[in-house]
Amino acid sequence: MFAITTRLFASKGAAPRAAAVASAQKFPTGMKISPYAMYIKENFKNDANVKNTELMKDLSVKWKDMTTNEKNKYSELSQKHNQKKINDFLKLSIEEQSKLVNEAQEKKAEKAARRQAKERREKRKEEGRPTVPPSAYALFIKEKLSGGGVDVKDKMKEAVAEWKTLSDDQKKKFTDEAQKLKDAYQVTIEKWEAEKKEKASK
Repeated sequence: MFAITTRLFASKGAAPRAAAVASAQKFPTGMKISPYAMYIKENFKNDANVKNTELMKDLSVKWKDMTTNEKNKYSELSQKHNQKKINDFLKLSIEEQSKLVNEAQEKKAEKAARRQAKERREKRKEEGRPTVPPSAYALFIKEKLSGGGVDVKDKMKEAVAEWKTLSDDQKKKFTDEAQKLKDAYQVTIEKWEAEKKEKASK
């Protein structure tokens, strides 16, 4: 009797444990796609005469006006897409899964950092804050990327690798220029902050 009871409890507990394992599975950020995102993917068409923001706005309005039945098409496409992605992911080794999860997290962090940097730039522009000068490294990269010919990505890789091999003497041209720009910026920003403080006190 005890053995039967034990097996009964074990069989009842197996399903919840399996479900818990499945729900605890980590998937790469952005791997799944929502019905709305699927709708955008299927209907977005680049138009040289229309801004992407306007196209997105138009699609958003159309999506809101769609009936539930009309949206079901994209819900089904989304489910099929997500299930395939999940199945393909689960076929990978633990190491490969971890690598994809980590890469997705890094991309998400980079995207968030770019968004925050953009917001800071826009805020500074609205305030009229003087632009922060480029570093020696940024000046070097800018010089290397100037001109045409080689693909920008290839140029960037070469420039990054070259900078790492430069001696302090070879970097001096750029560090000196960066210092001049920094000194000029310091004078400008102090003047700007003083004027801003004066306006605020009035």
